[in-house]
Amino acid sequence: MGKSKEKDEIIMFLNTWELPNDSRIPREHLTTQEDLKTYFAQENTDNLTDVILFRNDLRKVVSNSSLKVINQWIIKRNINIQMMVDNGRYRLDFHTNQNSIIDHILILILRKVEEGNFHRYKICPDCKWAFYDRSKSSTKKWCSMKKNSSSGRACGTIAKVKKYREKNKKSK
Repeated sequence: MGKSKEKDEIIMFLNTWELPNDSRIPREHLTTQEDLKTYFAQENTDNLTDVILFRNDLRKVVSNSSLKVINQWIIKRNINIQMMVDNGRYRLDFHTNQNSIIDHILILILRKVEEGNFHRYKICPDCKWAFYDRSKSSTKKWCSMKKNSSSGRACGTIAKVKKYREKNKKSK
């Protein structure tokens, strides 16, 4: 994935739960079945409880890289996998016959895994905002270092200043 600012549905999905900077009170964006239709602009066969459970599990996977829970979702869903040839190279094609947000997001994840880029999805340890790490080394830890970021918070700068102040307090 290049530097384009295309809509990343995995990030959008992960950020349907957030910790707003002004209140720091968790906010759930998916509160009704209608929210699913509005948010994802498609009919959906999943119930709201399952979608929220899946999203919360996916946030845990991205936060601590524990793959057991995501593998359980893959096993219990009806996702078909076929080998394809694309420009002389073998690749996997994932699809489902259901109008399922869960299946749709799982397929996007499987494609990112196949590309070797799923490890770039991260959750900021401070504001809990999900982001895609576009850094060359893919070692970015915080959502942003600048206040004018998409999350509206300079978590990296705040953490570094806090660490610096604690370090100086101990040395005095």
